[in-house]
Amino acid sequence: MSVPFQWVVGLMVALEPSAPWRGTYEKSAEAIARVAESEPLFDDHGEERTASLLVAIAWYESRLKPTAKSKDGQFYCLYQVDKRHLADPQKALDDPEVCTRAAIKIVRQSLDHCAKLPFDDRLAQFMSGTCDKGIADSRYRMFLGGRLLREHPFPNNGGGGTARAR
Repeated sequence: MSVPFQWVVGLMVALEPSAPWRGTYEKSAEAIARVAESEPLFDDHGEERTASLLVAIAWYESRLKPTAKSKDGQFYCLYQVDKRHLADPQKALDDPEVCTRAAIKIVRQSLDHCAKLPFDDRLAQFMSGTCDKGIADSRYRMFLGGRLLREHPFPNNGGGGTARAR
């Protein structure tokens, strides 16, 4: 299965329809689609669930702005990744795939390290650095990822264009 990048763009537009950086959505959606295909987080409907969760996290963290930086300059790009996790923080601002690949590693670690928690709480480590904090934030992001899938079902026919290879 491949993740249609136009479907991912649709998820992004549903959440942030009039952002001044809307012109960046296609490039970000292509990156999300590629990463969701190559590194799905889930076994059941893994690619689509991964893509919708990545969109949800990016919306909460940056309102889908690929060049977002925290005021203190510590957190970068779509997912507000700590720059310590980025070999080249500037490249993460310029290339959403670099940012998305860094984020998916941290999300996967959080899901694994917080495996004893209820499923919707397992992004706690991604949010706070520990499984003991960030639980409410984890729930918000997990809920939004699920809501996106319910309200914008994954196209069964693969329509809307597939992720393009570089």
